[in-house]
Amino acid sequence: MPSNPIDRGMEWCTLTDMLEQRARKHPERVAFVFEEESGHVTEYSYAKLDARARAIAAWLVERTEPGDRVLLVYPPGLEFIAAFFGCAYAGVLPVPATYPKPRRPMPRLDSIVADCHPRLVLTHSSTLDGLALEAQSPAIRDLTWEATDHLASSMGSGFQPVGREPRDIAFLQYTSGSTSDPRGVMVTHDNLLHNMCAICEGFAIENNEENGLFPIAVFWLPAYHDMGLIGGILSPISVGGTSYLLAPTTFLRRPLRWLELLSRVGAEISGAPNFGYKLAVEKSTPAERAELDLSSWRLAFCGAEPIHPDTLNDFSEAFADSGFRRAAFYPCYGLAEVTLLASGGKGPSEPSILHVDRQELGNHRGVRIESSHPRAQALVGCGAPRNGNTVKIVDPQTGTECDEGGVGEIWVQGGSVTQGYWKQDELNQEIFRASLNGDGQETFLRTGDLGFFYEGELYVTGRLKDVIIIRGRNHYPHDIERTAQLAHEAVDMGAAFSVEGEREEQLVVVHQLRREHRGADKNEVLRAVRKSIVDEHDLDPLAILLIRPVSLPITSSGKVQRRLCREQYLAGQLSVVGEWTNHVADGVCNIERAAAVAGAPSFLENLGQATPDALAAEIQEWLIAWLTERANLNPGTMTATTPFAELGIDSLTAVEISQELDQVLGLRLPPMVIWSCPNPETLAHYLAERLVANRLALESNGTAGASSSVRDRGLDR
Repeated sequence: MPSNPIDRGMEWCTLTDMLEQRARKHPERVAFVFEEESGHVTEYSYAKLDARARAIAAWLVERTEPGDRVLLVYPPGLEFIAAFFGCAYAGVLPVPATYPKPRRPMPRLDSIVADCHPRLVLTHSSTLDGLALEAQSPAIRDLTWEATDHLASSMGSGFQPVGREPRDIAFLQYTSGSTSDPRGVMVTHDNLLHNMCAICEGFAIENNEENGLFPIAVFWLPAYHDMGLIGGILSPISVGGTSYLLAPTTFLRRPLRWLELLSRVGAEISGAPNFGYKLAVEKSTPAERAELDLSSWRLAFCGAEPIHPDTLNDFSEAFADSGFRRAAFYPCYGLAEVTLLASGGKGPSEPSILHVDRQELGNHRGVRIESSHPRAQALVGCGAPRNGNTVKIVDPQTGTECDEGGVGEIWVQGGSVTQGYWKQDELNQEIFRASLNGDGQETFLRTGDLGFFYEGELYVTGRLKDVIIIRGRNHYPHDIERTAQLAHEAVDMGAAFSVEGEREEQLVVVHQLRREHRGADKNEVLRAVRKSIVDEHDLDPLAILLIRPVSLPITSSGKVQRRLCREQYLAGQLSVVGEWTNHVADGVCNIERAAAVAGAPSFLENLGQATPDALAAEIQEWLIAWLTERANLNPGTMTATTPFAELGIDSLTAVEISQELDQVLGLRLPPMVIWSCPNPETLAHYLAERLVANRLALESNGTAGASSSVRDRGLDR
């Protein structure tokens, strides 16, 4: 692995060198702009970021030793970036962790704490105000928590960063846990700089600083994930650019905010996982798109999950009149174990779509076929390795390299490959030190992903451990899941997996029912899914289950946890609203009907007469009926004290519920209000307080009373 910065095309050897140089050369240039949902903007120049990082580092060196782990548990914002570099300046290892959920258990954080044994936790004062540490596990509760936004920048005056070497670990990047418990990937300074050079090469970013030109980018990805941290924060610093940031919840609440910001600032680089582009199409109208100017968007990367050709097509068509060019797409493949980018094109270009024979794919071969053929399966090319990295396709059983078109496990070698998992020596030997034919001469990272090369381009086909083998043939779960989703408009995301039958493995398919179609004929949906799977995959499932919206187990980054879903299926723990099994004649099953739709809230017309307690009681009654229908629950399932946590409400659902309550009640609620209020009773009292406060504000302005005034004027906005 190179330790000479010239080998990487960089001017520095460590992250601290990188930020220090940017602050010296361009102190007043804006490095980051964070736009809150309200529109309020916070800015860090390179000099201000450097000063904030030094202040945090000066505080840290008094309380830690070099190499200590420090958890970063921050809400979206710029203080996370200052803390990350503060750790680097202090010689300790930052450990980005999931954004905290107020008054909710944090099992992922528990796992990380148990694995890396951090010295302390850095956070923001707003987190401490709503975290309720007393409700957390002893491991989390007993840690020292420090809000860094109270530390004055002047504290770092004269501070000199603790010396670090290129081969030293820069931070621990915990994996999402889609197929296992989270593991701490040990990323060195060298890994980061090597991969950022690979990104510059792949993105075709030129050094135009002499002409005063530098890249402008827009991101909404979470900072605790590798794509958000390295792609949205560290890479822009490496090229001296300016990065505009939105909170993930801002994007989820209204996906068009992402593209509106991109249009407003004329950004040339941005990107998202496949679902981000899909959501932007689904949640925008032609009239809204017509207001955008996306002509400056030079590179639109797409990665982090399987890339679907129809998503690229739909987005290109939807935003063509906004100036978006299909050739701006940059499909890529990456993973935390390779720092971030493993393969991609040389600059943006028309995506490579390859149609292969689905039957041959099941026999471990990628064989090109006409797109009109009934067995055609479309795959998106993910380019080639960058900056000297090597990618090989290897038979996972024999360890021999596959010929072109042969499907095998993707193995990676090069300067971007990280040092392994924290304190996992035995696993590291298996995963990070594999060798072709077992000869031990060269070592590779085994990614656990499957793919093949065709005409020099990598095509990713699935996960090795998730492959379903029935009657000697391989079936990729995401292909089956895609078939189910396309079978009927009521079918949302899901999981396909195998279980042991009487004589062989059997397929089980579990999919969420789309919220807007919860009144659909479940038997019709189930029959459509079964027919499509039989037609396209020559498989007759053992069972097809429809479960209520947002009850599918997924990771914090949105990846389906197929293994956990399988466990829940076997344990009978899925929230089933419709089911077909092979032992039921004609596929007929008993489907529980949803409760009647809750009526419009009458209490809005009597805000001036009801006492707060009486108002809260009315809201509670309406809220239970409304949420019961919205979540497609059986009547009587929810009571005033039913914890929202039992309803499987994730971040997207929390944002959507908040937005819908805004529309119904005319309030501007925090995006995560349903996480802060643990049950309908607490939420009803909170809503009553907010409605009364709005009424009093209206009266003080001489515009008393009607609920329509509250909604129209939006004083709480």
